[in-house]
Amino acid sequence: MSDPVFSGQDVADAVAVAARSLGLEAARLKYVVLDAGRPGGLGVSASPARIAVLLERRPAGEARPIPSARPSPLHGDDQPPVPRTGDVRADVRGLVRRLAEASGLDLAAEVEEGAEGLVVKLQGPGCAMLLEEEGEVFRALEHLLQRAYRERASSGRLSVQCEGYRDHRDARLRSRALEIARAVEADGKPRRTEPLNSYERRIVHMVVSELPALETYSVGEGADRRVTIAPRRKDVEGDRSVEPSES
Repeated sequence: MSDPVFSGQDVADAVAVAARSLGLEAARLKYVVLDAGRPGGLGVSASPARIAVLLERRPAGEARPIPSARPSPLHGDDQPPVPRTGDVRADVRGLVRRLAEASGLDLAAEVEEGAEGLVVKLQGPGCAMLLEEEGEVFRALEHLLQRAYRERASSGRLSVQCEGYRDHRDARLRSRALEIARAVEADGKPRRTEPLNSYERRIVHMVVSELPALETYSVGEGADRRVTIAPRRKDVEGDRSVEPSES
């Protein structure tokens, strides 16, 4: 059974909604922040905050005890209990183990360090739960590990891999690109994606290249670079679906 997800205008509101729905005190909830949300304005759509409440999994028929008031290691606002020894790889494995035990997940981590920094490879049946809700729990865990240990990597970088995540992410991105493309075909108005990295932009270019009435091009700089999907202009010759910078 998945941990229930609640949303609100901000994290505090989402926690209050969860507490009312579950009949528990907000201070006793254990949760992980999936999305902190953002306010709207200046042409940017508002998005709600989302949290996943970690419910203790117990055998059928066994009474659930009153939740403890002690802070959860996945509590969105508190500093997690971060293991710190002389071995950063052992520390990462230890934190993943603590989080998995707190969440009732069968999850382990292998950690490698090389030219690309620390690479955390998550393994086990618990990966399936991390990929639910469009992979939001996985991204929250990745953010937590980066916050805790990135500065201890020789290159200052830390990445997290999860069995099946790339296939899951690619399929979701292709679906999203087609959804935007169909909307552009319907009303002829160009639309932009959310900020994407170069790999993700390339997927969007490839998906839309199969639709002859549309073209794509990248706009923006750095971390804010996006893909615009627009009706193909009659004066454009050749295929503009993949720009040289995206190859």
